[in-house]
Amino acid sequence: MSDPVIISGGGPAGLMLAHELGLWGIESIVLERHATRVGGRSVGQALNTTAAELLDQRGLLNGIREHTAPSQGTHFSLLWLDSTPLNDRHLPALLLGQEYMERELERRAVKLGTDLRPGHELTGFTQDESGVTVTVRSDSGEYRLRGSYLIGADGENSVVRELAGIGFPGSSQPNCGLVADVEIDFAELEEIHRGARFCPVGGLYSSVPVEPGVTRVITAEFDTDLPGASVAPTASELRAGVERLNERPFPDVPVRWIRRYGGPSRVADRFQDERVLLVGDSAHTFYPLAGLRINLCLQDAVNLGWKLAGDLLGWAPPELLDTYTAERRPAAVRAASATDTQLALVHPVKRVAPVRELVATLLEFPDVNRYLLELSTGLDVSYAQPGAAAPLGRRLPHVALTLPDGAGSVPEVQHHGRGVFLDLTGGRPVADRLAPWSDRVEVVVAEPVADIDARAVLLRPDGHVAWAGEPDDESLAGALKQWFGPPRR
Repeated sequence: MSDPVIISGGGPAGLMLAHELGLWGIESIVLERHATRVGGRSVGQALNTTAAELLDQRGLLNGIREHTAPSQGTHFSLLWLDSTPLNDRHLPALLLGQEYMERELERRAVKLGTDLRPGHELTGFTQDESGVTVTVRSDSGEYRLRGSYLIGADGENSVVRELAGIGFPGSSQPNCGLVADVEIDFAELEEIHRGARFCPVGGLYSSVPVEPGVTRVITAEFDTDLPGASVAPTASELRAGVERLNERPFPDVPVRWIRRYGGPSRVADRFQDERVLLVGDSAHTFYPLAGLRINLCLQDAVNLGWKLAGDLLGWAPPELLDTYTAERRPAAVRAASATDTQLALVHPVKRVAPVRELVATLLEFPDVNRYLLELSTGLDVSYAQPGAAAPLGRRLPHVALTLPDGAGSVPEVQHHGRGVFLDLTGGRPVADRLAPWSDRVEVVVAEPVADIDARAVLLRPDGHVAWAGEPDDESLAGALKQWFGPPRR
């Protein structure tokens, strides 16, 4: 058995990766520098469509659904999009406090065998051809760990990334925001202080209910750099900021906690340095708009998890792990660009006002609306070669399936985290051809589905279509070898 995978950082990306590895029986150790989980304090409060579906395809949404609330919808720079094209095909965007998602991810990862170590902080590492030796600091002193791989999931100020010498360039207009939980019921706020909005004076404002009697308030202002870490934000600073943005006083109510956020969009020069890999905010960071930031964190984890497992279990083809960077870095660059484009439609107000009017008019064209809808939800991500016909490279709609033993759905057949050969002819699959990969790919037979334009598809464990065609097509064997390695003898 190989040494465990060491994950530095117990946020959404690190915990999701630990969960994915656990589904394959791969041991992982998660080092989290905070001794106790800090509730709330997350700027991102939205799960866009793809983020919600990533959780749903592992059955993780069930444990936190009670903490979700309907979102206002999907927007592009607070210009609201028509979500009708996604109806009955994809999950809607949801509001969810990140702390609830982290607790559920932690619970499920630990259940699968993850060794979670709160209050343990990575301070250094060395690597060689067979693994990584990590130095860890805790209240009990310093010690060393040996791992097969080291994953940097320790946020935008990643120690792992810095020690690996990986550049983290970025550029965008200066911005500074505040996020706080205030003790007032969401329904008691004036209408102008409820929900998300573009502020005509320049900036963004958002508020969502956290629990009865508590509302999370988020502001964003531009041409303002973050002050030094020694300058603590205050409740009066929050009220003044909200009043500038909404042009109405904000109630003088108790503030449970408050922090600043902001800075430029950044994408790491590379996501891998030999046996060290980056996921989530360690690899990319940008303004948390439209749920794209948490979407990328989860996408990184589910993309890397099965590829790393395949490498450690010995069935992965030689180039499989390289596809993590090849697929996820361009997705990060695109998401950062999409976010910066949205921010460019916010400030400076006098310059962007006519452009916003023009974009609003363009959104009346269905093709424009759909393009920005898929861009803002992450549904546009494809790992196929340019020009490939859908559904190749894309995610399948999260629709119902009629299975031999009853009703099912696209997300339900992916709960186990393996590949799926989905035969949509309703007939018998080519079982003998799939048998040599049965430890990596499960066969599911279902009746044809109008929303899936294929007779059969091969789903990768991250939910993207690796192959589509007729069940007995000879090209299937090539796709199986490409993504799941040689057949078992």
